[in-house]
Amino acid sequence: MSENLSLPELSIVFPCLNEEVSLPSCLQAAREACWKSGLSFELVVADNGSTDRSAQIARTYGARVVPVAQKGYGSAVHHGILASRGRYVAFCDADGSYPTEFFARMLALIKEEHVDLLLANRLKAPMERRAMPWLNRYAGTPVLSVLIRWLFKYPVYDCNSGMRILVREKYPSLALRDTGMAYASEMLCAAALCGWRYKECVMSEFKKDLRGRPPHLNRWRDGLKHLYVILALFLRGGQGGK
Repeated sequence: MSENLSLPELSIVFPCLNEEVSLPSCLQAAREACWKSGLSFELVVADNGSTDRSAQIARTYGARVVPVAQKGYGSAVHHGILASRGRYVAFCDADGSYPTEFFARMLALIKEEHVDLLLANRLKAPMERRAMPWLNRYAGTPVLSVLIRWLFKYPVYDCNSGMRILVREKYPSLALRDTGMAYASEMLCAAALCGWRYKECVMSEFKKDLRGRPPHLNRWRDGLKHLYVILALFLRGGQGGK
């Protein structure tokens, strides 16, 4: 990691809850790609109460560990972003399914495209067998994405992708509230209401979770929460915005 005392160009945030198995490969791939690209960067692990060796492992890779007491995926990402120092901040899950080396390319793309938020689409990418449950891939995520496109007129095709990069100084304007998985949809809807410029790119590959245990996601509960958040923001936007 660069020893330059100036602020990094890119912060990469990993929400983390007991990810000691998959976290090392995520951190290693991200930092190697940044080194190769000559980027000034920092790694931030937003630790959501891990009881394994995740925090210790993160520090061995030069990551800054940010403890997040409030439980939930949204909470971890939110506080990780707030604690970041880069001009741009990127984030993705620490389960090994996302190609973290792709963040260097995403940084180049967000600058080339002159957008505020860039999302890496999983559904159009090469996908490892069993990397995503059939229902999520062909029903849940596409349906929610269509709903966002229809209600908010926003070009969203993979609303549940957890791999994104945004302009950090603009982030507080979204005023995000959800602490759980629906944070992913809330970010997109809020960005639409705030007039953020948005695009998607196709990630290099989406892989099977490396952790060897069930994910934190609860398919039906979290899916219904996504739906509630989308509709609530639409109604709020129709009444004059946030």
